[in-house]
Amino acid sequence: MNNNHDNNGNLNTLLFGKDIEERIVGIHQLADNRIRLYVRDKNGVKSRDEEFYPFFFLSEDTLLEGFTPANNEKFWLIKLQGDNFYRFLAIFKTQQNYRNALDHIASKSKQSSQEENDSGVSNNLTYNKGDAVTQYLLQTGKTLFKGMMFEDLYRIQLDIETYYKPEKSTSTKVSIGSDPIIIISLCDNKGWEQVIHTKEQSEKELLQELVTIIQLKDPDVIEGHNIFSFDLSYIQRRCEINGVEFRIGRDGSIPRSFPASIRFAERSLDYPFFDIAGRHVIDTFFLVQNYDVAKRSMPSYGLKAAAKYFGFASPDRTYVEYSEIANLWDNNPERLLDYALDDVRETEKIAALLSGSNFYMTRMIPYTYAQTSRLGPAAKIEALLVREYLKEKHSLPKPEIGQQHMGGFTEVFLKGILGPIVYADVESLYPSIMLSYNICPKSDERKIFPKILTDLKDLRFTAKKKAKEEKEKGNEAAANNFDAMQSSFKILINAMYGYLGFSIGIFNDYEEADRVTTTGQEIARKMIKEFESRDCKVIEVDTDGILFVPPAHIRSKEDEINLVNDVSSVMPKGITIGYDGRYRKMISYLKKNYALLGYDGTIKLKGSSLISRSGEKFGREFVRKGFEKLLEEDVQGLHDLYVSYKEMILNHNWMIDDFSRTESLKNTMEQYKVDTGSGKRPRSITYELALRKKLSVNKGDRITYYVSGSGLQSSHYDKGKLADEWNSSKPDENTQFYLKRLDEFSQKFLPFFKPQDFSSIFSTDTLFSFSPEGIELIKEIRHKETESIDENDIPF
Repeated sequence: MNNNHDNNGNLNTLLFGKDIEERIVGIHQLADNRIRLYVRDKNGVKSRDEEFYPFFFLSEDTLLEGFTPANNEKFWLIKLQGDNFYRFLAIFKTQQNYRNALDHIASKSKQSSQEENDSGVSNNLTYNKGDAVTQYLLQTGKTLFKGMMFEDLYRIQLDIETYYKPEKSTSTKVSIGSDPIIIISLCDNKGWEQVIHTKEQSEKELLQELVTIIQLKDPDVIEGHNIFSFDLSYIQRRCEINGVEFRIGRDGSIPRSFPASIRFAERSLDYPFFDIAGRHVIDTFFLVQNYDVAKRSMPSYGLKAAAKYFGFASPDRTYVEYSEIANLWDNNPERLLDYALDDVRETEKIAALLSGSNFYMTRMIPYTYAQTSRLGPAAKIEALLVREYLKEKHSLPKPEIGQQHMGGFTEVFLKGILGPIVYADVESLYPSIMLSYNICPKSDERKIFPKILTDLKDLRFTAKKKAKEEKEKGNEAAANNFDAMQSSFKILINAMYGYLGFSIGIFNDYEEADRVTTTGQEIARKMIKEFESRDCKVIEVDTDGILFVPPAHIRSKEDEINLVNDVSSVMPKGITIGYDGRYRKMISYLKKNYALLGYDGTIKLKGSSLISRSGEKFGREFVRKGFEKLLEEDVQGLHDLYVSYKEMILNHNWMIDDFSRTESLKNTMEQYKVDTGSGKRPRSITYELALRKKLSVNKGDRITYYVSGSGLQSSHYDKGKLADEWNSSKPDENTQFYLKRLDEFSQKFLPFFKPQDFSSIFSTDTLFSFSPEGIELIKEIRHKETESIDENDIPF
């Protein structure tokens, strides 16, 4: 089962590279100019070495004037086709001379006192993909995993437990390598499981056994939850302490680690990346965060919370607090061993669920599986373009300077409690516009960009069709594979518009990006006009979607579908409006913030103004339940809900998870000290808590805390406590603070009532008993709120 080919059975070299070699499962650089490949066949994994030639693009051949390679080694300087900025290609026999040549150009550039351009970015005279493996894949047209399905990949999951005693620790955060490793749990995607531990052997012997197991099992991939920042870092340090050589590379080498960072929308995370020769490391902690960038629905990214969210947590799963581990190891080791095994089982399931699209993307992109899993879509799209330009020996452009001026189209026409509701959207709006209106960057002289988009669309359509066919046949595994394939194509398709406006993308084009959004706005306005001409009441339009109340004569789902199809039939060629759902009622609150009540009674909330994940759990639940009462028009129930939450706070009738808050550190501790010292930013509970507790924290770390004490100060930065410090038998949370938070959450309901009615509902005044008599909901507010927004939601 192979989906690398076009409809004629030929390899699609544009998307998958010109080399048809299959089943490459590993790759790494050897000394200087040699690459080692690992290929899996029915007899196991075999390796071979190949030469590669380091290269870079440069703007002028004169930049290498005066360059003398070491040992008078030959190098090539090739004039490329076309008129783009990088008109020459320099190719070398060894990395030593490749680096020497780059140093030579940098030295000449410095001597000429190169000035920065208006954007503040230096005019780079070279375009350089410095990673040796990526260069090899670019020049050969090879990719990993061709001819393979996801289940063909051999994956091992790993998790460790350490002998941590909180009462002996000066920090509430585990210090890497400070305590012995007592358990290492392992499993794989073939059903094998093993737990090794130190009850009958030393820690040194345990670590040696781990190395032996990995070498014997010979996995293509090692997976773990937070494996970079914890498990591998910890094992590496304990190996150093115990004098064990951590030789788990396929060639028997010790892993290399180096500082790296990864970005998830507005959050960035620093971590140590581990490069294991011939193997790939996948961190499921990153996978769940990347998944949640679009969903924005996960309460936590920890392993246990993620397993519960995805429905993988077994009913008899063993749970253990980290502070209990040492005590359990001494007194009830069997329970701890069960817990450790459950960890890797859940890791395997999460990896299997979330890795498919990255796996199938790796079959296309000239990157390793680990790189594909952590790089943004822009790098992948650019790699496809550069590989084709390199193959054709064509010059490359430099990034266009400027900015995008037009954004997506968003309007809110009605606020209030409305219904019934129909939701329709333009299917793949921006990709459809780019294909129908011949969108292509000016600098793409070979017109590769639209070809990539067309081929991705065709392959996605084929994969979706096959997924449906296999599902109908009852072949769930095959259906899942094709679904992962189409997902990988969809990710790249949806990112291509964003690439046009990507500031450092060498093929960016702000004018073309604006043409996409301007056309999108015109289509949105036409869509509004057509629905209104059919007596629909449009509530909100958001770039490619529309929510509206259908006319009175439209009652059934079939009627609604026919209405949407009727409007779709008069849209421009290539633009299709799809029916995407029906709801009994809707609360239109603010732009991109609304609640939908389904005909099955389920409620969907959208927008951080309604239900922000950064708020306390009790507040999120209060708002959700409150909007349920609004949708039911139950004023008495809304008042009773407020009273119950107020009593819960006053009586401390809750648990720490209800009122604690988790925040990520967006800067280093050093930067925080500088900023607060200069008055650039106010003091923060999380940072002050870390300083007071002497926590070892890094940028991207998350701290869960609550506010203690009493009174309502203007700031509570000095009243934060770690969630672990709260004691239910001696609750010390700040009651006044959390009552104020409840009142702040109540403000979300203000638009739906007259001020005096609102005050009556959200009050516990005992002088007069509450009665809903005479209180009317404000159900419909004619409103129009228009804004052009940046619709580039792809986190580059």
